[in-house]
Amino acid sequence: MEIQKLNHRFGWLVADYLNETPCAISAELMEEMLPVGEDAASEEVIYRALLGGFLGLDGEQSEEDRFLEEQYLQMGIRRMDPAPYRDNPFYRGIRIPEAAEGGWKLAWQSYAPYELFLRDDLVLTADLRQIPALGYFAEPFRYPSVLQDGREWMSIKPSEIESSQAAVDAAFGRVVTFGLGLGYFAFMASEKPEVTSVTVVEREQSVIDLFERHILPQFPQRSKIKVVEADAFDYLEHTMAAAQPDFVFMDIWHDIADGTPLYVRAKQYESRFPRTRFTYWIERSLRCALVNQLERSLSQEDSCHIA
Repeated sequence: MEIQKLNHRFGWLVADYLNETPCAISAELMEEMLPVGEDAASEEVIYRALLGGFLGLDGEQSEEDRFLEEQYLQMGIRRMDPAPYRDNPFYRGIRIPEAAEGGWKLAWQSYAPYELFLRDDLVLTADLRQIPALGYFAEPFRYPSVLQDGREWMSIKPSEIESSQAAVDAAFGRVVTFGLGLGYFAFMASEKPEVTSVTVVEREQSVIDLFERHILPQFPQRSKIKVVEADAFDYLEHTMAAAQPDFVFMDIWHDIADGTPLYVRAKQYESRFPRTRFTYWIERSLRCALVNQLERSLSQEDSCHIA
């Protein structure tokens, strides 16, 4: 319960920072704080100390704050190298134009130097600490996005690349993926020789139109890819049995808030397809969120019994 309390506190501190002041640590501030000639490792130490201050942590005055600094912040933060992401096959080979269809839009966004962001799925340690995987670049970093009425729905940035890599590595045979976005997973899966086909299930026709008009023609293995306009659960209920997929990847949620009920609902279909391997975007975070909900519910029940 003590670890759960710390998980909850640190998670909210990070969420508030990301939502309200992700650029509080700026290039100007880092230039002021970083001695001339210091290397990247020293820069990360200074960044971590500044971030701890912005999060309101004071390890000198509080043993709990010191634990959060050492066991959460230090383990979670990382200075990111942009080169591997810019060298990603999708980044190298696909050009994303700025285009719009209905309320949906293809656009480019960017991280400012030293802007904090989530870089991967949640880190879960052996002692059950839930550590947000955080990162920053020391230079501007541009990434393509799909926006719905101005709200980012899906972007190909480090967190998306890292959190979907396990599914890309595992994909084989006849693949079904739920959620189209910019087609990143479909592209990466189709490039694998062991993947024979990729069926993409997407309910928004405007997203499909943008993809098929501007992005799919650039895919080297586009003949492997078929896009189906359908609701994910309608497809699971009525159509997927005929497709007989070997592998399923589900990515139809925006974040944990809307993802947990959809994840629970999707898991119920696994027993219907025992020969199909199911995988889910940010599954570790979703499972931790469900455990947290259960523990809070049990704690509330205990409090009621005591009262």
